[in-house]
Amino acid sequence: MLTVPAELRCLQFRMIRGLIISPRMNHVTSRTVRIPGRAAVSGALVAFAVAASAWAEATPRGGPLTLAQTIDTVLARYPSIEAARDAVDAARARTMQSNADRLPQVSGHAGYTYDSLRPYVAFSFPGGSNGAIYENIQNSYALSVTARQLLTDFGRTDKIVDMARSGQITAQDALEATKNQLGYQAIQSFYSVLLLRNSADVAREEIASLEEALSIAEKKFRAGNVTKFDVLTTQVRLSSAQNHLTDTLASLEKQENGLRQLLGRPLGSALEIAGDFDAEAPVIAETVAIADGLLNRPEMKLARDDEQTARLKHDAADLGSRPTLAAQVTGGLEDGVVPNLYDNRGYVIAGLSLDVPIFTGKRITGDRMEADAGVRSAQARERELSDTITTDVANAYSDLNAAKARLASSETIVAQAKEAMALAKTRYANGVITNYELLDAQSSLRSAELSRLQARYDCVLARQAVSRAAGVAPQP
Repeated sequence: MLTVPAELRCLQFRMIRGLIISPRMNHVTSRTVRIPGRAAVSGALVAFAVAASAWAEATPRGGPLTLAQTIDTVLARYPSIEAARDAVDAARARTMQSNADRLPQVSGHAGYTYDSLRPYVAFSFPGGSNGAIYENIQNSYALSVTARQLLTDFGRTDKIVDMARSGQITAQDALEATKNQLGYQAIQSFYSVLLLRNSADVAREEIASLEEALSIAEKKFRAGNVTKFDVLTTQVRLSSAQNHLTDTLASLEKQENGLRQLLGRPLGSALEIAGDFDAEAPVIAETVAIADGLLNRPEMKLARDDEQTARLKHDAADLGSRPTLAAQVTGGLEDGVVPNLYDNRGYVIAGLSLDVPIFTGKRITGDRMEADAGVRSAQARERELSDTITTDVANAYSDLNAAKARLASSETIVAQAKEAMALAKTRYANGVITNYELLDAQSSLRSAELSRLQARYDCVLARQAVSRAAGVAPQP
């Protein structure tokens, strides 16, 4: 049964404690000091519940991360996924923008005008009184609301909306492609860490055996039973094994840092994973995998999306010369209207407008040419991807078959090496062989175990390569 180390439990406690008394919650603490004790306790419990919930979400339950948990964590938190989701939101917003022309457009207007020039007609009445009739007023106010509705543009806006929706589908497929790439990257990183950790364990076992052999050789040398050659040979092998362990640990550290980056964890943080090398072969045939890859590979989906968008763009360009028919209604209040210049009078203006493009400076022709080029480019990309996918599937199955063959032979080699090691120990104890020959048997056994471990690792990655080439989503 797997248990959580004491250092990790202490780290988890510090994480919870840091969340509870973090600077972001300082203002909450300062307020609860001044309120009654029951409210302060309630606030503390709420803060603890929030912190515990955040810790539970950040830390997988049940101890070390499994492969499934690793994939889920990477796909939930990696910045590239968030950027792709934002791109989907932006594409959805562009669809809304392109659809706006089909909806009513309403605007309001308010104005004030001061006019110092006031033309008028002067007149006089019998008896000496004079008068004047003004054509306008000096201070004028106006308030109006205008509504415009597109009646038809003979399908041009519909094609533009369809093109925007196609871009939205492309953004969604790009998100899936990003998930696919990161998922398989997480799988490879996960298994690489497992391989190197197991390799380090094998190297440590070899070093322990060599240290024991060196101790025995030194005792026999002091007793005069062996020569200095046996001691030096063991020392050289021990140093070589220690150097191999150092290189393995350096590679392991790099792989662990890469996995931490995918998981969104800081460098040097605890990284506990649990898994094994499952060499199960895919059940689908190679021809089926090729067909699935041509249908489901994210790259092929994106190429088909590009072709569809280019075709819609061509259709929209063909409709670029169509007329536009719209209705417009304006209503409001205005003063300065003869005969009662100072009265606010309501009015309504309604009308239809028809806009017919006559000459667009070859813009429509250019749009058609651009769309045609986009269709041809997408089709060429699809043909290239078809050949690439077929080759990828074939290579993946070839690698899988080779890895399975190496695994089968490595099992036999390990069994033979163990038997040879047992015989060597017996013969060495009876003085039949030298220490050098015993070390050879030990080295052969360790090499066989490492070869078997590498073969199991290759089988797992080859199986994942087949799934990826067939367009299957990342999964354990």
